[in-house]
Amino acid sequence: MKQQRGFSLVELMVAILISSILLLGVLQLFGNSSESDRTANALARVQESGRVAIEIIGADARRAGYQGCSSAANETTVSTYTLPKDALGAAKNSVTFRYATSEDTGTDFSASKACDGTTLYLRAVTYSQCSNGTSLCMKLNSGSDDPILDDTVIDSIFFGVPSGSSTKWIESANVSADEMANARTMRINITVNDKRSDVTRTFSGTYELRNRI
Repeated sequence: MKQQRGFSLVELMVAILISSILLLGVLQLFGNSSESDRTANALARVQESGRVAIEIIGADARRAGYQGCSSAANETTVSTYTLPKDALGAAKNSVTFRYATSEDTGTDFSASKACDGTTLYLRAVTYSQCSNGTSLCMKLNSGSDDPILDDTVIDSIFFGVPSGSSTKWIESANVSADEMANARTMRINITVNDKRSDVTRTFSGTYELRNRI
């Protein structure tokens, strides 16, 4: 009868080596898959955040100068502002939109009302870089700056002013009061990033100021 034997030391070492190589390969594959998932999720978050920010700003931009059931060409004085001339405000990488809204902001919109007779109020909303330099802030009327999107930098804000048969684009830091009063479009560029996954994307929005055209 033949005697049975186990693995020799050499065979055991070879088996351990092969098993280790296979295990390392599986771990590497798992690590790469996890990293890809994290990056994809971070990219999705950044894309969604940038898209929402651009849409929020655009919604206010398109209402700039709205005066209720009144022609956009008429003048309405509310507080210290006269619309449509003061429908826009600007500073370096900062923009303010002023218009009538049915939301009670605490400031009556003069005698102007909506076409159904609803009382209107002045909405003055400002988008700017927060003081921390890494967030997008929104300020409503005379309130405080509230961060609405972290890890976001305003790269530039431009206003489109008619110049003959073309449009001249002027940066927010350099636009004059007269140019602001004649602006018909605006463009904002922001950069949103996810520091954990080192994902960065730039977003741009160009809006026609509906109540200026």
